[in-house]
This record gives sequence, C-alpha cells and structure tokens, in this order.
Amino acid sequence: MPRATIAILADQPAWVASPIIPYVYGEDRLARIRQLGELHPVLLTSQNLAQESSQLADVEILFSTWGMPKLTEAELDRLPKLKVVFYASGSVTKFADPLIQRGITICSAVEANAIPVAEFCFAQIVLGAKNYFANTRRCGQGTWQSAVTPCRGVYGETVALLGVGAISRHLLTLLKSVHLRVVAVSNYLAARPEAEVKALGIDRLVSLEEAFQVGYIVSNHLPDKRSNQGVITGAHFASMRPDAVFINTGRGAQVDEAGMIEVLKRRTDLTALLDVQHPEPPLPGSPLFDLPNIHLSAHIAGSMGDEVRRMADMMIEEAGRWLAGQPLRYRVDPAELVVRA
Repeated sequence: MPRATIAILADQPAWVASPIIPYVYGEDRLARIRQLGELHPVLLTSQNLAQESSQLADVEILFSTWGMPKLTEAELDRLPKLKVVFYASGSVTKFADPLIQRGITICSAVEANAIPVAEFCFAQIVLGAKNYFANTRRCGQGTWQSAVTPCRGVYGETVALLGVGAISRHLLTLLKSVHLRVVAVSNYLAARPEAEVKALGIDRLVSLEEAFQVGYIVSNHLPDKRSNQGVITGAHFASMRPDAVFINTGRGAQVDEAGMIEVLKRRTDLTALLDVQHPEPPLPGSPLFDLPNIHLSAHIAGSMGDEVRRMADMMIEEAGRWLAGQPLRYRVDPAELVVRA
C-alpha cells in the first residue's frame, strides 16, 4: 500500500523569535511524522509554495501551526489531492473557509492549547478570590496593616465565565476542585438542555450584564469573532462588585479599553488582569502601563515552551487515526465555526 504524502506549511509569526516549525514540533516529532508517510523535504511557506508546486501534486496531508496562511484558490489548485490539515494550535477561523469549501478536513489542537490557558486562569481566579492583587498593591505602599483587608475567599464565591468553549470547559474541570459557584455567558449552551449546563459545573447561565454584576471574578473566554469586538464596555466595569477582579485571556479587542480605563481610574478597588490587549503591546504612554490596579502580561497564557509539544503530539496522534480510518477526535465541525473559533 503506498504511503501518504505529507507536507508541513506555516509562515513565521512575528512574535516567535525562533523558527516556528522546530519550535512547535521539534526533531523528535518531525521524525514521528516521517514514520506516517513520505514527508516533503522542504518546509513550506507562502513565499516558496509556488516554487515547490511541481512537487506537491500528491500531497494528501498538511501539518501546520501558528502562521498557517489562508490559502488562495490558486494555491489550493497546486494541492489537488489535499484531504486533511492537522493544525497544532487553536483557532482556525483565519484560514478555514477556503479549505472547508473544498471539503478538506481540518483537525485542530485547540483542546491542547486550552489546557495551559485554563491553568493560568485557575491560578488567577484563586488568587483573585483571596484579594491577592489588591493586597500586594497595599503591601507595596509600606503600611502592612492597611494591606490586611477583608477578602471574599474561595469558599462559595461566584466566578463568571464569559463564553464556554474549550478553555472554559478545561477551567470548569479545575474549578470543581474548589468550592466556587460558577455562572456563565453562552449563547451556544442557552440552546442546550439544562442538565448539560449543570453537568459542566455551571450553576446557571446569565447575561453579559449580570455576569459583571454578580461575579467576584469575571474571566473572559468569548470566541474570537468580529461580532464580539468591543462588547465589554465601561458600563460593565462600573457595575462590578467591590474588590472584583476581571481576567482577560480572550482578545483585547473585545474590551472597550478606554471605557475600562476610565472606570478603573475611579474604582481603585477593582483589578484587571490583562494577558491580552489591543493593540499588543499597548501603545507607548498607554494608561494600561501606569494604573496600579491593571496588571499586564504579554499574551503568555497559551502554550509556551514545552507546552507547545502537547499540541504537536495531539495532531500527530490524530493523523495516525486518520490514516488508520479511525474516528477523528479533534475534527473541526464547520457548522460550529459560526459560534466558536
């Protein structure tokens, strides 16, 4: 039986210092891919795809990761036998449409990339419930006694999750280990049976407005959709409970940053933990750098370092299932891309 022909395609993202394919896959994972079939010897990019086209007519499988380009009709014509793309990263929305239109299967490691984000948020939620961030600000002022302020603590407090996708589902599993009440915003789950919502560990579904009003910690996991840009406004922050914490590992553009900043200048009791901003990094002179109740991190919640290999492993294992004719575990459902990323 002839071996499948495989190629690897990804442009170099500007934010990754080292070459992206060796970073995500590493030589050991590339060796495993070679065991699956005949691997095209050149790593493909948008720049060399046309140059390599004469050697790509038999390619059935593409592996990729961050930097997967949105292929044009002409580029897809150079890959006439392409059947499946294994994407060792998360959201596929930026490149999926042309592939779906040609009936090409896409498998994504979104479940693997969701794990470190969930872990990151879980740590921040527990610290937020203990009022850790406000406490450390007061400790820095030099008056120890003023730092020892009342906090709600973890036991029985309310966390509001905005969006229930892969990250939130992993996070809900972690949250089951502590005694926190969870409410959530989810258009997708709103159409599902209540028993399914409860089984995830969600007490009840709420509106975006109510999430900010009742959550002691509000964590943003809205899907990366154009329709979600700017949906979190200053009014939402103004309605938050005393000493509440907002966590954003979703997208910076989903927050009206000017409105948020205006409220956080007045509401010094509130804390915003922003792993994402818009733009990234914030512009020089942005108040995001200066407000003591805003804590910035440089989009580090997702897979980094050794964690990226989990995404590669997931897609290599999925490719093995595809080649064996077994059911796929991480196939992207085109119908769900309407509401998920």
